[in-house]
Amino acid sequence: MLPTVGGEPVPARAAAPPAISVAAPAWMYPAFDPAVSRYAVHRSSDGTVRVQVTGDGAVSFDGVPDDDGNADFADAQPGDEISVFVDDGNLRRAYALHVLPDSFPRLAATHDGTPLQPGNIAVTIDRFDGVSPRYEAVLDRHGVPVHAREHGERVLDLKLARSGQLTVQRPTTTGGRTGEALVVLDDRFREVRRFDTTGLVNTDGHDSVLEADGSRWLMAYEPNTSTGLVDSVIQHVLADGTVDFQWSSAPYADETTAAGNADYAHLNSIDVQPNGDVLASFRHLSSVFLIASRAHDGHQPGDVIWKLGGRDSSFTFPSGDVGPCAQHSASLLGNGHVLLFDNGSTPFFGNLCVDPADQQGPATQRLSTRVVELALDGDRATVARTYGEADRFSWFMGSAARLPGGHVLIGWSADTHAISTETDATGATLWSLADTRWRAGGPEPSAYVSYRAALVPERDGFDPEVTLDGPPDGAVVQEDAVVPVEFSCQDRGGSTLQTCDGPAGRVLDTTTAGAHTWQVTARDGSGRSTTATRSFTVSAAATPTPATPTPSPTPTTTPTATPTAAPPPPGPVAPPVRRARPDLAVSTGRGSWVGAGELAPTRQTAVVDLAKHGSTPSVRIRLTNAGTACGRFVLRGPARADGGGIVMSYRSRGADRTRALSRGWRTPALDPGQSLRIRMRIRLPTFFDGRAALPLRASSDGGRDRVRVTFGR
Repeated sequence: MLPTVGGEPVPARAAAPPAISVAAPAWMYPAFDPAVSRYAVHRSSDGTVRVQVTGDGAVSFDGVPDDDGNADFADAQPGDEISVFVDDGNLRRAYALHVLPDSFPRLAATHDGTPLQPGNIAVTIDRFDGVSPRYEAVLDRHGVPVHAREHGERVLDLKLARSGQLTVQRPTTTGGRTGEALVVLDDRFREVRRFDTTGLVNTDGHDSVLEADGSRWLMAYEPNTSTGLVDSVIQHVLADGTVDFQWSSAPYADETTAAGNADYAHLNSIDVQPNGDVLASFRHLSSVFLIASRAHDGHQPGDVIWKLGGRDSSFTFPSGDVGPCAQHSASLLGNGHVLLFDNGSTPFFGNLCVDPADQQGPATQRLSTRVVELALDGDRATVARTYGEADRFSWFMGSAARLPGGHVLIGWSADTHAISTETDATGATLWSLADTRWRAGGPEPSAYVSYRAALVPERDGFDPEVTLDGPPDGAVVQEDAVVPVEFSCQDRGGSTLQTCDGPAGRVLDTTTAGAHTWQVTARDGSGRSTTATRSFTVSAAATPTPATPTPSPTPTTTPTATPTAAPPPPGPVAPPVRRARPDLAVSTGRGSWVGAGELAPTRQTAVVDLAKHGSTPSVRIRLTNAGTACGRFVLRGPARADGGGIVMSYRSRGADRTRALSRGWRTPALDPGQSLRIRMRIRLPTFFDGRAALPLRASSDGGRDRVRVTFGR
């Protein structure tokens, strides 16, 4: 029933949606939107991420309830995901904050709302200035990493292979060889196998094809001792290591457009057809070859069936069209058309375009890039469609791939307006992802680019993790005692932690004596789950035994026996004493609470290691009523230490409690199992260099508990 004012119903106030932010100097992207579940967050210089949640609803971090919606994560490492649940009583929203490597770029995505091809984007991002670190990464459509590996190597071509596995080209580790091996990854991005070419010196990382049968098509830039040039080689190796096919560009060296360059051909992509034909793109020939690897239709293995562009093109082009120029990423479409990332060229890096009016003459320039679908009709090639923006110029690298639904995914590489875009079948751009440091008019040296962009499935190979902090396995507790349980959950892998469920009310069920178990289950958005279990025993409450009367001594003067009187009936059993008991615990960040479930043990110390002078570490304090009756507690904590130079402040339920704690704060009444949370912040003088211990104590008629926080450099 709705409440009324003056007889008129008053509509219930809608819950305010949550808002999540991180305190500067940390930052996160994209801008918060309640409908977006995943975010990237960059740590502060001291390695801390301070997460702040506002709006209506109960907040949990990594499955642990938090009173004020603010938490410091001092030990968050790149690749970790901070889980945030916000529950307004009707809906629980799950969010994840992926912790970035410190130098990872700030990315920004735009999207017009048109449905995109499902999947994530795989990139190998690098900088124009060649400065490390570099990254191989899988990103969601907001640019938030699912995976990001930081490295300082030459790494290319992260993608989904035909085998269904992720592959990437990393520097070879085989002695006496050069180039990049084909590396196979599992769903947790761990290396499981690598391949080099067979019988050659080099394996080139521009492209590869790993087939479902285990065979692989590899490339090599192989030195030719006879000519002093570097030949482009295509090799097909069967699953057992046998070389099934090998082709070299050596007979076509005189068709180069890169005069004086030993790398006269520069093979940069291969697209293997169902019949074994190989569509190969040669940047320094400005030509795409279709090469037979099997005998068919009068062609023998190794024959060039046709050439698209270059000095010996099998096709002519419309007037004014120079055809392919320094192109990348050639693929043969189902309709027989050829899709290209057609780079163009600049005199600064060397002209590479062929002049159709003088095919054997000097190479020319074209200061623009096009993503083009060319229709082949007889001996003519015409433009069927172009995709994406027409004002871009990417003079090296780049990619274009037809997606299953008809869209085209583009990797813009050297043109830093965007790392990647997706267009519809008409060529209109629907989605774009860019490094925010690009600038108009030319490349920004610190802006990141990617060799290619590839669509990969939204796979999550990581099981959620569950941490049980207390009580310990095999604990013995009293019947009807209120015993809090402490646990947390973490996840990574991109599908976002959805649940972290344990005992109701986060207390053990102690109503029945005997052996029992308690468990916590974490589940992520991909359906993967992990359950952790501990045992405990409930000891039955002792029933007082009535006293047995002492018999009177037998008289010795009278031989006559005296009848024994019946014992009095037992009196009423006294009820068990109900008391409030303090259970004090502290946490310096994510994960376990020190002191939880341990009443006045010999050692309960949380350690804070300071990253630099002048920092202000934060510690969470939790006081739980571990007794069987409602009660108030006296909580004490120092306001100053180390001669007064170190200053502590305390806040609880939005109010400053520093002065009260320094004298002994009588807390509000807490029901059995109920907790009170306090945030302690430590302000250090810049000259501090050592370690200090801060004692915290809670007491009541039911007992005492204490913990200690030690911090220093």
